[in-house]
Amino acid sequence: MKRKRVLMAASVASMIDQFNRKNLELLQELGYEVHVACNFREGNTCDEKRVLKFQANLRKLHMEQHQWDCPRSVCNPASCIRAYRQMKQLLSQYHFDWIHCHSPIGGALARIAAHRRKVRVIYTAHGFHFYKGAPLKNWLLYYPVEKLLAHWTDVLVTVNQEDYRFAKRTLRAGSIRRIPGIGIALRGFEASSADASVKPDVSAKADASECDFKACAKKEVSQRYEIPQGAKLVLSVGELNKGKNHRLVLDALARLPDKDVYYLICGQGALREELRRYALKTGVASRVRMTGFLEDLSVIYQSADVFVFPSLREGMPVALLEAMAAGTACAVSDIRGNAELIAAEYRFPPTSSDLLVQILGHLLSDADDRNRQIRQNRQKIKKYSDQIVGKRMKKIYEQMDSVL
Repeated sequence: MKRKRVLMAASVASMIDQFNRKNLELLQELGYEVHVACNFREGNTCDEKRVLKFQANLRKLHMEQHQWDCPRSVCNPASCIRAYRQMKQLLSQYHFDWIHCHSPIGGALARIAAHRRKVRVIYTAHGFHFYKGAPLKNWLLYYPVEKLLAHWTDVLVTVNQEDYRFAKRTLRAGSIRRIPGIGIALRGFEASSADASVKPDVSAKADASECDFKACAKKEVSQRYEIPQGAKLVLSVGELNKGKNHRLVLDALARLPDKDVYYLICGQGALREELRRYALKTGVASRVRMTGFLEDLSVIYQSADVFVFPSLREGMPVALLEAMAAGTACAVSDIRGNAELIAAEYRFPPTSSDLLVQILGHLLSDADDRNRQIRQNRQKIKKYSDQIVGKRMKKIYEQMDSVL
């Protein structure tokens, strides 16, 4: 009997590596021959070492991989046309029972090619580019495209409530489903995690062990990045681009009365030098550390006093989910995705640092309130676990499987 075959496609390898590894394994468990198409060479949010490790893992799992020269932007039409032709050729070369595609550009090009080749499609929208408060140009460019492509989408998967409600109201996909993000392995961020790289040198009783773990994590991170012992640590995780909005935190850091606060930014991207220059301009460069891409962040999250997530746009932010799971207090921009996770009193407008200065000052000085938020976060994060997301994705895949 011919084996079932499915394609996982996205603009860049990091999208599949960071957001879909569990889905790849799930597809294999369901008996599929799994292929992966993405840009392994350019545009990734992780470093080359991580991409090579991901490719090695695909080979180990006997999954076919295809270099797809898909861009992350529509600014180069020639690149988009080339990527469309590559995808159309790939769909001609192999008979895929269906494809699961991701990312705005990759998802659009893959669905157009699939429509031409009469291949069924799941598309996961990790956050529509059109949303409440989005720039008009986003609505003019992205909404009409999604409105059309929804007709060629067998299952449209959304990752937050706002996108789900909007899609149900206005888009005509075959089926519209919601999953709570990509699924977080909560056990991987617990303070007592056996595989953490920093462990407290104490025997474990739950609460005391966690406090000791956090103290050890902070000491290790402070030594690694030359941060004075006893300084307060604010953390952000995300690609160094305009959308992640790190400049707002630099503004707030400059305005905080407490000058014993340091800012750690984990991520790589084109704006590294621009952010460094801005930190010099605002007088906070001596208190800012940029780590580049880090593969394991569990100890970094544990070391921070406050996690700040100032993004201009998010779908369901993985970094924020991880910070919540790690037991770190959070201050976030008041946007879709963030607002679904964090209470209003800890949210600030992404275009002004005024309220962020107040929230940071309060959280850094009030341990009781930090701990209260941490308890709330840990209750809420249970709904976003990998087990819950995995069960929902399995049902979606079984829905596709049932009509083969």
